Amino acid sequence: MSALTRRWFAFVTVEDRSGASAALTGVFSERGVSFGSISTLDVHDGIGTLSVEFAASERLAHVLVRTLERLAVVREVALVPADDPGVRAVAVIHCPPPEVDTPGVAAWTEGEGCEATTVLSGPLTAVETAVARLRLAGSTPVAVTVLPPR
Repeated sequence: MSALTRRWFAFVTVEDRSGASAALTGVFSERGVSFGSISTLDVHDGIGTLSVEFAASERLAHVLVRTLERLAVVREVALVPADDPGVRAVAVIHCPPPEVDTPGVAAWTEGEGCEATTVLSGPLTAVETAVARLRLAGSTPVAVTVLPPR
């Protein structure tokens, strides 16, 4: 990333209907912005929330938000810089080492050895650091999901 480019998360609340994801991804694609990640958070009573990670200048990030807000399926968009201390994440890890050392992150493990699954929860930067360390130790990250700030 250049000095002007920043990592962002857009938390987009949409109507749960056909074409909603396509409309959202089209906004980014038309402006040449690719995703770092996109995941579905809660979907309930016909409304869903998507977490979209991308890199862009602040100006382009705000243009994307304004464009998303004009889509018929979009109810709300919250734009948050990835380095915001309120951004939290959860991760699922298979085959964790016997001692899971994850400073600043809560960890729960079920099972033993390579049958084990560990769930991590905490601030985004701490979870990303823990996932990187566990990957180097031979574990397999299965999923990382970013949650909106509280």
